[in-house]
Amino acid sequence: MSKIKFLQHRSVISPPNTITSISLAAVPPSTIAVESESKSQLVQIHAQLIRTQLISDSFLASRIVSLICSSTEPHMDYARKVFDQILQPNVLAWNSMIRGYTKNKSPLDGLLMYKFMLSRGIYPDSYTLSVVTRACAQVMGLQIGESVHAMVIRLGFGSDMFVMSGLVNLYGNSRNIVSARDVFDEMPERDVVTWTSILSSYGVLNKWDDVLQLFDEMIREGLEPNKVTFMNLLSACGQYQNSEQAEWLHCQISKYGFDSDIDVSNSLISAYARCQLMPKALEVFTKMPVKNTISWNALIVGYMQNELHKEALKTFQEMVSCCYNAKPDEITISSALSACAQLCDRYQGNLLHSYVMDNNMNCDTFICNSLINMYAKCEDISMAEQIFREIPERDVVSWTAMISGYVKGGRFTEALNLFDEMRRAGMAPNAVTLVSLLSACSKIGSLVKGKEIHEYIKESNVIMDACLESALVDMYAKCGRIETALKVFNDMNGQNTLAFNSMITGLANYGQAEEAIKLFNKMEKLDRCKPDSVTLKAVLSACAHSGMVSEAFRIFHSMSKSYDVCVDLDHYGCMVDLLGRAGLVEQALNFVKNMPVKPNHVIWGSLLAACRVHHRPDIGEEIVNSITMPDAGAHVLVSNLYAESGRWDDVRRERELMCRNRIEKLPGCSSI
Repeated sequence: MSKIKFLQHRSVISPPNTITSISLAAVPPSTIAVESESKSQLVQIHAQLIRTQLISDSFLASRIVSLICSSTEPHMDYARKVFDQILQPNVLAWNSMIRGYTKNKSPLDGLLMYKFMLSRGIYPDSYTLSVVTRACAQVMGLQIGESVHAMVIRLGFGSDMFVMSGLVNLYGNSRNIVSARDVFDEMPERDVVTWTSILSSYGVLNKWDDVLQLFDEMIREGLEPNKVTFMNLLSACGQYQNSEQAEWLHCQISKYGFDSDIDVSNSLISAYARCQLMPKALEVFTKMPVKNTISWNALIVGYMQNELHKEALKTFQEMVSCCYNAKPDEITISSALSACAQLCDRYQGNLLHSYVMDNNMNCDTFICNSLINMYAKCEDISMAEQIFREIPERDVVSWTAMISGYVKGGRFTEALNLFDEMRRAGMAPNAVTLVSLLSACSKIGSLVKGKEIHEYIKESNVIMDACLESALVDMYAKCGRIETALKVFNDMNGQNTLAFNSMITGLANYGQAEEAIKLFNKMEKLDRCKPDSVTLKAVLSACAHSGMVSEAFRIFHSMSKSYDVCVDLDHYGCMVDLLGRAGLVEQALNFVKNMPVKPNHVIWGSLLAACRVHHRPDIGEEIVNSITMPDAGAHVLVSNLYAESGRWDDVRRERELMCRNRIEKLPGCSSI
């Protein structure tokens, strides 16, 4: 019978007395984690102490608080109620509360308890300070951490290894590497935890020369790294995609015998994946003697990070069919659904949905959001809507996934209506939501709604990132408000490639081609922005509108060499449009004939339009005869060419050909 059960048994026979109190004081904190009903037993003992007025004994009450806070999942609300009944809490009670809050992922509450403790005139001991430094590290509270450091010196704990290790970790988490190193160097004694803290501090700052130097120094002092050392450093490698150091760590892991440790292997898979070394990640995974769910997740998520969506889905299928030791969790399912979404594989997405239902998995908001995203990207909006409406608790991701689905499906008005519904529901959109909404406004030219969203961003103090600012530039540019677009663009903290693309395209489309070229020249001089395929398409289009043939050819011929951009069909189309607008119709035809890729109907249409503008029906006829399957637009353009030249028999022949082949040109429509 455990001590808590023994006390409960004794309390049934007689009220708690001094002997019972002594027994309670002797209960070790670990006991609380053994008994599943320990909380209810503690509540009974607490009630007995209140009835017998022994609760006034601060030592006994503090012991109750300590037992509650020491459990695997501390019940901090209950612990606080007991704590508040103690007239004069001792250091044990204060330490228990601070530790409980910190352990329960409420470090701010732990720090408030520490401040309250000081205001009551209670001096902290070494245990208090070590726990407080841990709480500061969790919230990166450098200012309060420095005051804790001062308290450590004042109370003479400067030689306490546990307290000083906490300070090293605190300064390291706050990226104050100078202070972390000063504390580390002043320590008379250091254990592997201290070394791990300082190594991790340098690792997260990508200072690998210091990491290697300190690692060698640690070995010379007779200490060997533990699994946490390697896991922390691998996390830093992944953060900076430092493949060279990841491979070095792999060698060290094998050297010190951690290559069979499942946690270290999982960290190694994640690090290699972030360093874009998926073959090495797969090699580690394959050699693992035992794999858990985290192992499979690390590999699947790694494939997704490297845009290897088919491999991610294949790995999930292998996990389900072959692995009996590990079962998919919500991260596995969400990653697999994301792979289906990227591949637009509705069939596999349906199978995954069925797997979730058949295995009675908890279809929580997280998985439902992934299902909405999958169905929306697979163009099954009705199913996405059904899941969205059935979610009991929608979060901002749910709304964003549905809005993005509408935008992708071309249902822009419904996206904007859902935004209104979202606001009525009291849910605040995030930057991703607003980018999708601004895209919808751009597509339908809804300046009024776009300005309304912009006002919402200002009034709600939404944090503006580069994507959101670029979306605003694009919206104003496409709605014809070039001056407003320029103002937003110029007010950006740091324009990125996306913002330049939107602004250059807007200027080119609205007859300010020279300004577009000037902006491109400015972009070329910036280190932070690199022209991409979209930028060059916009610049070539601007050249076409302003008749800058020589400049366009200079840019076109230097795309691969100067900008590392592969020429695609859109760029060839811009050049054909350029030559056609300049009246160089024959050169345009020769350019098309010499293209290394097959021209599409857009390029042929552009050339035919040039033939009509510059009265070259002969070339237009040659073009139509060379097209294998001309579309309705090509036939209409040729027919109009003949009409302008008075060749009415040829016009009639073209129209009859269209009727005979049932070729019908769809009437134009406006999205506004």
